[in-house]
Amino acid sequence: MTVLGLIAVVVVLASTVVLAVSWPTTPQRFPALPIRLYAYDSATASIVDSPQERFRQGQIPAATIDEGVAGSVAAEPARASWYDAFGHRTNSVDLPDLDDLRASPVPLSATSAVPAGTYQFVLATVRGNRAEEVLAWVHVEIER
Repeated sequence: MTVLGLIAVVVVLASTVVLAVSWPTTPQRFPALPIRLYAYDSATASIVDSPQERFRQGQIPAATIDEGVAGSVAAEPARASWYDAFGHRTNSVDLPDLDDLRASPVPLSATSAVPAGTYQFVLATVRGNRAEEVLAWVHVEIER
């Protein structure tokens, strides 16, 4: 029994090493682009006037960037995506240019309020259907 346990430990460790070495990575921009979060009103498809750091249940965060930030990055296609705590995508928008994110903030959900929890907003440049560089990654907590 001890031998089988030892073999299992070796297999798990070897699998972990192989996964760590072969896991695909996406380079991250340093420093990351500054993302602003606003409360989104799904009835009017617009955001409120001032940015927020905290959200409560029933509010829908929407992400955007400040004017002038997009000009600091080469004009290339990007993908703005929201994910829940389990890694499921809740909303994603392909952007021909970062100026489109400033003009049209991307909400966590365009259809309804989301439950309390932790969410992530990821902005990445894309080529084809593959993320090339993560430009920004923001965690958002929606409180009860």
